[in-house]
Amino acid sequence: MSKERPPEPLDFFIWTVEDVGLWLEEINLGSYRQIFKDNGVNGEYLEGMSMFTTEQILRFIRRCHMKWGDFITLCKELRRIKGSPSVSKHSCAECRHTHTFHVHVLTCVIVS
Repeated sequence: MSKERPPEPLDFFIWTVEDVGLWLEEINLGSYRQIFKDNGVNGEYLEGMSMFTTEQILRFIRRCHMKWGDFITLCKELRRIKGSPSVSKHSCAECRHTHTFHVHVLTCVIVS
């Protein structure tokens, strides 16, 4: 991918860390560009985030020093480029409700 041209959303799973950085700039999360690069966050990694456990999500947020609001923005933008109606849904063992990925994270943290 070109460093000057934003990456194509349809093939985000093959984005390099540089492509992810350009995309972060596009979605106003450019302040995370270097830390994502330092942590090797590429398109394949972003694709796999929908399968993360709550513990993995919290570890990612801490490692990247992300604010909750920015993490929610990241999830919404991933959902948008994936073209899916919602980020993966799953059942919460604590409350037995079904939550979308990002709502579950906030619920688990608030309840804990």
